[in-house]
Amino acid sequence: MSLRILTASALLAGSVALPALAQDKPDLVIAVDNLWPTMDPVIGISTTGARVHSNIFDTLVRRNRWEDPDGTELVPWLAESWKQLSPTVWEFTLRDGVPFHDGHIMDAEDVAFSLSAERLWGEEPLAPRGTRYTRGFTRVEATGPLTIEVETSFPDPNLPFRMVTPIGFVLPKHYYEEVGTEAFGQMPMGTGPYRMTSFDPSVGVEAVAFEDYWAGEPPAASLSFEIVPEFSTRFAGLVAGEYDVVVSVPADQVDALDGTPGVTVMEKGIENYPMFAFNMLETEALPDNPLTDVNLRKAMVAGVDREAITAAIWGDATFVPTPFNFPEYGPYYDADRERAVPYDPEAAAAYLEASDYAGEELIWHITRGFYPNYEIAAEFMVEQWADLGINVKIELKDNFSLAYQRPFHLLNMSMSSEFSGDPYRPLWMDWGPQSSRFRAAHKTWDMTEDFVALGEKFEQTLEFEARKQAYLDLVAEWEDVTPGMYMWRNVVSYAISDDLDWDPGNSAVTIFDHLYVGGGDG
Repeated sequence: MSLRILTASALLAGSVALPALAQDKPDLVIAVDNLWPTMDPVIGISTTGARVHSNIFDTLVRRNRWEDPDGTELVPWLAESWKQLSPTVWEFTLRDGVPFHDGHIMDAEDVAFSLSAERLWGEEPLAPRGTRYTRGFTRVEATGPLTIEVETSFPDPNLPFRMVTPIGFVLPKHYYEEVGTEAFGQMPMGTGPYRMTSFDPSVGVEAVAFEDYWAGEPPAASLSFEIVPEFSTRFAGLVAGEYDVVVSVPADQVDALDGTPGVTVMEKGIENYPMFAFNMLETEALPDNPLTDVNLRKAMVAGVDREAITAAIWGDATFVPTPFNFPEYGPYYDADRERAVPYDPEAAAAYLEASDYAGEELIWHITRGFYPNYEIAAEFMVEQWADLGINVKIELKDNFSLAYQRPFHLLNMSMSSEFSGDPYRPLWMDWGPQSSRFRAAHKTWDMTEDFVALGEKFEQTLEFEARKQAYLDLVAEWEDVTPGMYMWRNVVSYAISDDLDWDPGNSAVTIFDHLYVGGGDG
């Protein structure tokens, strides 16, 4: 008979009074392949960082991932409520009495600092990756002890959805200012269910239950994220009882391992889409770049049989998306919409013939082991390009800092879509004026004038039918330019001890705010 510690429905309802069951609370050990080098939730935006962030911090708003598989419903979290005061001003009212891990009670000044120009969207913000989520911000102000206002330069009906992204995590202003940005990333503090006690980017994270957590008693006594690079070692430790959860089960081993006594294997499709970007720029490091030619880019997209590659690697665990046409978009999603540049070897050959490509070697930078099955897929793609006469060389890099170093022609990356119900995040925020594709040192394209004009129209259109058409026009321009190629909807996989009945919901965050301990009959 399992012991139900904390359920999603109870947690989503708000603060929950639970019996004292400390003796039954497990010390969970999670074996991971890697972690991001900082635990600042904006500077460390990544799948590997998200494994930890939502256990240490809370966002202002949450998506109801457990009761709504697509997470289109927003639920109050650190913000009890929100309302639009004018077309460009939103007010958020905060929960009263929420403690940070040092006992300091969260207030509007903490939230205003967490969303401030100084930290996220000024000329030289402390966490510059926050600019992708804060486009149009002109004012963030604490207007009372528990109220803040966020003003934008244009009407934004989706602003509450921004608060489920990493910028929505609330940080303690006093502690951040005391220790500084770098030190905060090494020993962060939040209001979440677990309090971090140690962090070594090459070893792992240790955290203990925060017994004063505002939403109820955390279900585990402690969390330990241990870095174990080799999956075979992670799985052997799970079978031996050293680990409770193991991440990143290779797709070709899921079926075989699922029958292991004492182990459950789980695959989850998540709102993240691995891809590559074409480097479309000519730079000092790459003065004669063949990929400035759109015909070559389209030849490479048309020459890859993504459906066959994805099926060979993942089986039926995932699918190949049409660009920016994802199920979590709700009424914007069209299951019948086709890609502008589908797999077509004859069309690929025609595009190639129309290009100026003369057989030059194209370098593809891939971060080793970061995206599940990415390197296997890349090898298939390189073979298919070779059949066309396109010469691509894979260079594996040990981290993103090395991958971003020029010269390169293709660069691995992924895009997420936290803005469920609307394509604003991955289409405009990840490719528009505030995106790393355009602004960062590793930028890969210059936006066309049409893309900018269509993006601004999409951003500022409120009525649904007109906004949907503006979205489709913007997608058409992106596909015509072809600055990259999406590969599949990402899949995260876990091997879990049968003693632990845990489900992360439709998310990659690996959060342990509800679970069942004891195994068996649910």
